Amino acid sequence: MQMQQVKLFQYSTQDEQVAKLAGVLPQVRANMNHVMKEMPNLSRDQLADELTEISHAAGIQLSTRNAKGVSRATLDKWLQPAAREHPPPILAVVAFCMATGDISPLQPILQAVGCEVMSEEDKKLRDYARAVLSEREAKKRKKQLEAQL
Repeated sequence: MQMQQVKLFQYSTQDEQVAKLAGVLPQVRANMNHVMKEMPNLSRDQLADELTEISHAAGIQLSTRNAKGVSRATLDKWLQPAAREHPPPILAVVAFCMATGDISPLQPILQAVGCEVMSEEDKKLRDYARAVLSEREAKKRKKQLEAQL
């Protein structure tokens, strides 16, 4: 009997997997740019400063080389759709989400591995639905027990 390694994420074809992966970075950048357009009062210079503050507070380096912080030029490269040689590091995407309060840049990353982002309201609705289903199941079980009496 031949053993097969089980894959955590199943795709119909390898082409589907490759296409999903290839689309992650462009979509992350598009979402980051969309967030910036939706926040006209936040300049790129301000955001770069905020990313630097966050990274210093966390004790991490978001930009490459020996940079002490995130510069406007680095942020511009991360947001540039055609700049394939300057992808934003995953921690920079997370810091961007923290600084802007918008998690949409994380969505393409999570969707590529079959996950979705849930807001606090989504979680409340999920919990409510679970409570409703649990209540229905309890009522059904109660009726069954009553019928046995």
